[in-house]
Amino acid sequence: MHKNLPKIISCLILCWAVCVPMFCQAVQSMTVGESREARQKMIDYSKQFVGVPYVYGGASRSGMDCSGLIFTVANDAIGVKLPRSASGIYSAVRIINDSEKEAGDLVFFKTVGSRISHVGLYLGNNQFIHAASDGPNTGVIISSLKESYWSRTYAGAGRFLPATGDTSEQRVVMEGGSAGAPQGGGLCAPSGSGDNASAGSNAGGGGGANGFFRRVAIDGTLTGDWTFFSANRFHLIFRGATLDTHARYTGGKLEPGFGFSLSYDPAMEAFKLPLLFSLTVARGIRVYAGPVFTMGKPVEPGTDGEGVKGSVFPGVLGLCLQTPTLKAGKVELSLVQDIRYTVFNDMDGAALSPLSSLSSGLVFSTGIRVTFPLSNFM
Repeated sequence: MHKNLPKIISCLILCWAVCVPMFCQAVQSMTVGESREARQKMIDYSKQFVGVPYVYGGASRSGMDCSGLIFTVANDAIGVKLPRSASGIYSAVRIINDSEKEAGDLVFFKTVGSRISHVGLYLGNNQFIHAASDGPNTGVIISSLKESYWSRTYAGAGRFLPATGDTSEQRVVMEGGSAGAPQGGGLCAPSGSGDNASAGSNAGGGGGANGFFRRVAIDGTLTGDWTFFSANRFHLIFRGATLDTHARYTGGKLEPGFGFSLSYDPAMEAFKLPLLFSLTVARGIRVYAGPVFTMGKPVEPGTDGEGVKGSVFPGVLGLCLQTPTLKAGKVELSLVQDIRYTVFNDMDGAALSPLSSLSSGLVFSTGIRVTFPLSNFM
């Protein structure tokens, strides 16, 4: 295990170093007024396609599928290139609470199994425009989220333009087009078909710094730490508490981040200060690694003060699982379960036995996280 840790940590650090500049270059800032104008441009542009027939993989007036419609509207109306599949678009945008959706946001559906397979452009007043493949009305049509089929398959809303605060849903006036409710699949191009570059470049606007910070989320986590065995026997051991501060960039499918922790482990009689490079690889799942600075004279838990030596590098490797967030004003609350392994060696630098290594380095942490999306404060 020790042999692989440097490779894993190096890969994570390399991904973080590559992803952040790439995402930073892709993002542009946009004022509320510019966002409102861009949203309206997309809505107005989309309505000219009402009546275009459904064609799998299509993205023109001769035929469109659902992601083809969204790709074409975003690209032609405001110059934003989104991925070319419903699931790809879902992965690229910021998923928002349903109560926050505004005209110009996107709505997603699970029409086939448990995966995202359909997408539409939200128009306000529970209406959305999309390309349906099945049912009494096919092609590009306007439908209602209240219709039984779409209500049953609705998966949530996503956003790639800054919020405007227009959540009353009364801003957009429908012009032309009639709602139609397909009773069948409403299938879109499946995941992976013809994906283009990921989203992130917004139309209009200038300074990239402001746009970058709108995509940053900062969280603070307080946990109680524990494990259930020592080198001698199985028993619950209190391993202290950890305070973690972390920032991540939320503009892509992989969310790179950086943070640090401060923990006191009474079972080891030592303080630990890890510096963490992380990747959030899916909603609620974060992997991290980094060097660890140990203060004090750590001992192996459950022994008579047998000393161990902390390793700076390789230091710590961890996995954090987070529950869905609960909004509390401008912040988000969630519960977390952390599993991490910190490398400790014998006092002479030699590797510990596998059991001693696990009893010293493997820790479970359970606690609460408060997340501050900077977009809510700008």
